[in-house]
Amino acid sequence: MQRRNRIPKTLARKLSDLDDHLFLLREHLHRLAEGEAHLKILSAELRVLVCVSSETEGLLWRLADELTVSDSVYLHLAGNVDTDHPHAKGLVFAVVPIQRGGLGDPSLPPNNYSLRRIIKEHEAIFVSGKGLTHEYLIKAIAEQMGSAHEDEGVEPSLVELGEIFMGRFRSYIPIVTLDAELTLEIGERILERAEQELGFVRTERLGGYGDLTIVIRLGLKEQLGVKVPLYKFQSYVSGVEIHCLVGPQSMAFDVRKRGESRQEIHAHYPPCWKLNTDAGFAFSYCSRARQAHAIVNGTPQDSGVPCDVGWVHARELTREVITNDHEDLLTGGFVLLYERLLSPKDLLEILELPPDAYGIWIYKDDLEQQGAFPDD
Repeated sequence: MQRRNRIPKTLARKLSDLDDHLFLLREHLHRLAEGEAHLKILSAELRVLVCVSSETEGLLWRLADELTVSDSVYLHLAGNVDTDHPHAKGLVFAVVPIQRGGLGDPSLPPNNYSLRRIIKEHEAIFVSGKGLTHEYLIKAIAEQMGSAHEDEGVEPSLVELGEIFMGRFRSYIPIVTLDAELTLEIGERILERAEQELGFVRTERLGGYGDLTIVIRLGLKEQLGVKVPLYKFQSYVSGVEIHCLVGPQSMAFDVRKRGESRQEIHAHYPPCWKLNTDAGFAFSYCSRARQAHAIVNGTPQDSGVPCDVGWVHARELTREVITNDHEDLLTGGFVLLYERLLSPKDLLEILELPPDAYGIWIYKDDLEQQGAFPDD
């Protein structure tokens, strides 16, 4: 059917399409460590969302324009290679990875940049004597070895990139990984604006999509007289921070959205809790219900507390240790992160785990199967 005969999509339909594409992008981004097969779908989704294809702009940019949503992201960003510079003569390969603001080299000050301009104008990588923009790289991967198209051949620059590794990954994988994270960040802004102003409702997914539980098991070496910051859990994608503080009578979870405190959830210490004895504290959040909940050992602390910080996904959380007195204040313990809501019984089982698992930051589906990641 010719394009002029097609019926234009409604805004509601385009938002639903965006919701679906972000779901697929997120699922395959989080599973990329399983193997590069997930890169095929990830690159195809990025192509749909942020690249011009058949003279049609990416869905993300069309909706950002229609709903006047900012595409600004806070990053450390280097410039493109100046091929006329004497030091660039004979240059075969170069890449300066984009970093989140505050996480990169301080000699390259962070700033707010347009993600659209980064994708379309900024060189993702320099190889074979030329710079490849992020859009070019995404389309090349998607159309030559991805789900958008599986070509009979691959251009030499992609072959060369595939033979260069950054750590244990091919050189282009960390680049498209961050492109995907930043795309999710802008996509979440768009859907959040649509929810707040248009009453948009996201498609319900199976498997606890948007559910998370943070479990902290620890003991105190001494009674505390004031609140002491312990951890900060942060999602750059959703702009959510969960600050964990230990105090005189309870552990507090201060939930913030873009720097603004929205709710403080208290997990009260067990009765007659002895020093140097571990207790288990759980903070749960359900994105669809917009509710938080705390459990201590096997005892619920509430029946669900209203806490609207939008959609948050467990695997998008990073953890930062805040206090410098960690070892002086606390006995050994560990931190667990689940992609589901835990029950009081689950927390009692966690208390039975061996006490020598300190320092483990774990994404878990159940107690029998777990993938451990190094401590931050």
